[in-house]
Amino acid sequence: MINKEDKILIKNLWESKGYGAGRLIRQFPNKNWKRKVIEELSRKLQETGSLDRRTGSGRPHTSRSCDNISAVEELTHFHKVA
Repeated sequence: MINKEDKILIKNLWESKGYGAGRLIRQFPNKNWKRKVIEELSRKLQETGSLDRRTGSGRPHTSRSCDNISAVEELTHFHKVA
């Protein structure tokens, strides 16, 4: 897994000096980066220009509203009584 600071470093070196996956791995052998991960980050940079997650990708967030809280409380109360 590559942390946020490493992603910033990779992005800067990719943009400013044109470093590819092999060069980055050779420059930072102590990081133990996998070539495939660096290649995927490079591809994402080429396509979007950013390493941020795409909006809307991943599992949708649940909505915590007063109505939902009340509905759950009613359901749990109903199951305790029955």
